[in-house]
Amino acid sequence: MKKWLTVCLFVVMIMLVACSSTDDSGSSEDKQSSDDQKTIAFFSAGASNNYLQTGIKEAEKVAKEYGWKIEIFDGGFDPLNQLNQLQNAVAQKKFDAFLIEAVDGNQLCDLVQSSVLPANIAVSAINIELCGAVDDAAEGTLTFVGGQGVNVYQDIYKDIVANNPGGGKIAIIGGPSTGTPYLNNIKGMELEIADNDKWQIIGPYSTDYTANQAFQVTQNALQAHPDLKVIFSNYSGMSAGVVEAVNAAGKKGKVKIYDFGGDEWSFEAIRNGDIEQTVIMLPKEEVQRGMEAIKNHFEGKDYQSFYDLTQEEILPGTPYVNKNNIGDFETKGLPEY
Repeated sequence: MKKWLTVCLFVVMIMLVACSSTDDSGSSEDKQSSDDQKTIAFFSAGASNNYLQTGIKEAEKVAKEYGWKIEIFDGGFDPLNQLNQLQNAVAQKKFDAFLIEAVDGNQLCDLVQSSVLPANIAVSAINIELCGAVDDAAEGTLTFVGGQGVNVYQDIYKDIVANNPGGGKIAIIGGPSTGTPYLNNIKGMELEIADNDKWQIIGPYSTDYTANQAFQVTQNALQAHPDLKVIFSNYSGMSAGVVEAVNAAGKKGKVKIYDFGGDEWSFEAIRNGDIEQTVIMLPKEEVQRGMEAIKNHFEGKDYQSFYDLTQEEILPGTPYVNKNNIGDFETKGLPEY
C-alpha cells in the first residue's frame, strides 16, 4: 500500500513539473514577442503638403517592415501644439521611441532633455535640429538627419551668389515665421548675403507654404521692385505661386527663381524655363535614416549621430538641379514625390 502511494505521488509530481514548465515557456514567448514589437511616435511638423505626406507614408511603411506600431502626430506648423503633443505622449508611457520633425527645435529642447530622455524614450531628430545641434545629434539623442539646417540654406545662398556675380535685388519667401525652416533660411541668408554690397534683400516674406499666398507676396514684391533680379522660395508647393506671379507680370526669364523642394512640379518647371534651379529634398531617406538609427539602437548596433542628406548616394554628386544636370537626377529615380 505504501509502495502504491509512493508511486502515485511520484506521478503527480512529474505532472505538476510538466505543467509548470509549459506555463513558464508560454509566458517567456509572450514576453519576448511583446519586447520585439516597439511602439513609435512620429511627430511631423505638419501634414498639409506633398513633402510632409510623403514622409508620413514612408514612416508608416518602414514601421510595418520593422514590425513596429506607429502613431503619427501632425504638428500643424504650430510650435506650441507640437510641444503639447510631446508632453501628452510622454504621459501615456507607451512609446519606446520618438521620431521628431520639429516645428521649433529650440522650443522642444527643454522637454526632450527634462522629460522625454529620462523616460527612457529613444529620440531621432529629422529635418530640423534639436537644441541647436546642426551637424550632430543633440545631447542624449540618437541622431540628427539634416535637411534644412542653417548650413544647408547658407550653401544655397552661396550657390546663388556664385551664379549671379552681378548681384541685385533678391526677394526671400519662406513659410511660417515661427518655424525653424524660416528662421534657418534667414540665418543662412544673413551669413552669406546680408553684408554683400552687391545684393539688396527684399523681404523676407513669411507665408503658410501655399501657392496662393506666395502669388500675392510675389506680386506685391514685383510691383514695389520692378528691377527685382532673383527670388528664392523655400518650398516647391508655394514656388508654383511665385512662377504664376512672375509670368503674369511678363518677367519670365528676367527674374530668376530659385526653389527648394525638388518635387515633380519643380522638375517640370526647370524644363519649361520657369525656374532656374531647385534643391532636392529627400523625404523618404530622411525618415528611413531616422528610423534606422532607432532600430540599430534597440538591436545594440552602431548608427551615425549625423546624416547629411546632401551627401546621400541617391544624389548625382550635388543637391542642385538645373537644366544641365536634370537628366542625372532622373536616372537616379528622382524626384521621389
